[in-house]
Amino acid sequence: MISLFKNYHFKITLPRNKEEYLKNFKQLIEKATRQSLEKLWSEEWIIKLGTTTTKAHSIVTAGRVTIEQDGHKKYLPSRVRMGLAERIGRILRSQYNRMRCFYDCVKIMEIVGMNESVTKLTKLINQTFCDRKGIPFYKKVLLKQMIKMIQKWHQKLNMDLQMISYCQLVKPCIKKFVYSFSPDNYRELYYRVDGNEILYKIRLPTTPNSESINDWEWVEGEIPIPEKIRERINYSLNPNPKKPDMITRTLKGGKEQFFFIFPWEFQQKKNVQKIRERTLAIDLGLKKIATAVVCENNKQISKPIYLRISSRQYQRIELMYKHLKDISKQRSTKPQRFRTLKEEQARIYRKLERIKNEVAQTTTNILITKAKQWFCDSIAIEDLRSFIPKSGLNKWSRRLNEWLRGRFTQQLEYKSKEESIKLLKVPPWGTSNHCPRCANEKGEKILSPNKPTLNKRGRWFYCPKCGFNGDRDYIAALNIYRACSINYRKVKSLKDTNPIPYMEIGIPSPDCSWRGTRNDLTTTQVVLVTGG
Repeated sequence: MISLFKNYHFKITLPRNKEEYLKNFKQLIEKATRQSLEKLWSEEWIIKLGTTTTKAHSIVTAGRVTIEQDGHKKYLPSRVRMGLAERIGRILRSQYNRMRCFYDCVKIMEIVGMNESVTKLTKLINQTFCDRKGIPFYKKVLLKQMIKMIQKWHQKLNMDLQMISYCQLVKPCIKKFVYSFSPDNYRELYYRVDGNEILYKIRLPTTPNSESINDWEWVEGEIPIPEKIRERINYSLNPNPKKPDMITRTLKGGKEQFFFIFPWEFQQKKNVQKIRERTLAIDLGLKKIATAVVCENNKQISKPIYLRISSRQYQRIELMYKHLKDISKQRSTKPQRFRTLKEEQARIYRKLERIKNEVAQTTTNILITKAKQWFCDSIAIEDLRSFIPKSGLNKWSRRLNEWLRGRFTQQLEYKSKEESIKLLKVPPWGTSNHCPRCANEKGEKILSPNKPTLNKRGRWFYCPKCGFNGDRDYIAALNIYRACSINYRKVKSLKDTNPIPYMEIGIPSPDCSWRGTRNDLTTTQVVLVTGG
């Protein structure tokens, strides 16, 4: 039996006279994490944790976690220190692969030259450091980031980087508050599900400067479970969830809220009504958030599905970026308003973050629903982790940098696993340039089917050989499906893959791809409305 864990967020509610206890707890945890991590920040501890798979708190141990203020040690319960040891251990363990990559990159770059191009260095390092099967140890994204960092450090320091250790160059920085109750044996947090509520009892500090156990007090509370989550929990393997994590979120006005993240265990679903080799191919974009097509046995069986942001929402996002640009100018010209302008800037960034999360959630929910409606076995997307946008294109560069491709991929991975649908990743080999009908021909970019003039920025595709034309995002979705059958060790181009023949269901005419009308009941244009 394959099990799957789903996380649900619940807001922590306490009486008004005890709300400060949570802030005191966060303050103590952040101080202890910062101080203990600075003491343990060394290559010895990174190697210790990176070369083992045992629980982090059993290696770091609670005795190594301390908190000092004005030369005096503050009191922390033993189970709280174990939770901190787990958090610190996970941070150190996450640096092991990066540290190895740093030293391997420095070895090659000292021989080849520090100013060599990034693409040549990534190829050389991938060829040098790989396993017996020839698979590279490091991902391209990690290698490119590390090479650029090394080049910057070499320019600043102007010395041999082999003489400096990784821990001297990289310093720990904790931006988000996260505390794990996983090592706790119900000594600091007790909880149980009782009908429509989660009853909990947590021990919190009454003051930010706790001197003894008398400064810690048990607080009880109730968390209502929403109806939607309640329906899902009924299918879980155990009505009581696993031990939670505690996080914080900042609201519009700057107020902080505390949340429990409870994980429930479920049995992975089995697709009973599977149809062989049916795939939902998705092309992610900027103007169109996603373009999807359902294909089966090298044939297109559905009309293209277009997901786009509403024009009002798009204008709203652009106005927010314009406002941020004005604030950055005012910060340099009006130093007396520096603090208020900084707060305003942080507020707008938080608002943009909420809109991005909402767009990613809505888009992936629609795509997963379409895949279930068409009984798809798999979902195919482009692997865009190594994509680096060009600089100097002003607004276009900013849009590419802020592209939500990482969030879409992360959400699709989680939700497709939940529905037992395979997620296939294919390399972006000019998917919007090759003709999916001819297979061997590269098409041309034109402005529109009514204006067949060649234009590099054209969003319409035209094949001079067979006369097929269509939206470039739709063409890319078809080519992503074709790329699913590629054996990447033998084939290095889309030219060697099977073409997709004309289909009556998918394409009504060989001369022009399908374009929905208002009278067509099967129109698949979806506009995402977000942000309220």
